[in-house]
Amino acid sequence: MQMVFVEMGYEMNYNKKDMEILAGIWNKTGDGSMKCPQCGGKMILIQIEPIHNTENPYVPYDTIIECTSCSFNVRAESFMILGSVKDFDLHHIEIGSWSPSGSRVLSRYEHVLNYDLLKKLKESGELVEFLIVNEHAVQVVG
Repeated sequence: MQMVFVEMGYEMNYNKKDMEILAGIWNKTGDGSMKCPQCGGKMILIQIEPIHNTENPYVPYDTIIECTSCSFNVRAESFMILGSVKDFDLHHIEIGSWSPSGSRVLSRYEHVLNYDLLKKLKESGELVEFLIVNEHAVQVVG
């Protein structure tokens, strides 16, 4: 599945910068949270319906993120994983977690996460929630 940004009727395939924009939408530092990267307006998130994918041990949702003030919107697949960092490098992360059925799962994704944060999480073994958008880990939620 590919990320598609839809702005004023034009489509753009995702790249690392696009994924960083998505990660920034969920920034939990307060004022920047859920603000439009185009106009600064309020963003709303709509999870439409689960996507049935037998290869994914989690349930991804068809998700739309749109600005209430301008035409900016993003359509993506997203889901959360509760797990711990097992390994990582500058581009990929391995997350140890459990599937909805209770089986142990080791998942690997591209990421746009802070290297120092990942190092700290790997050393501590702490369980946190990861937001996965279009097969990219874009945010540590908890």
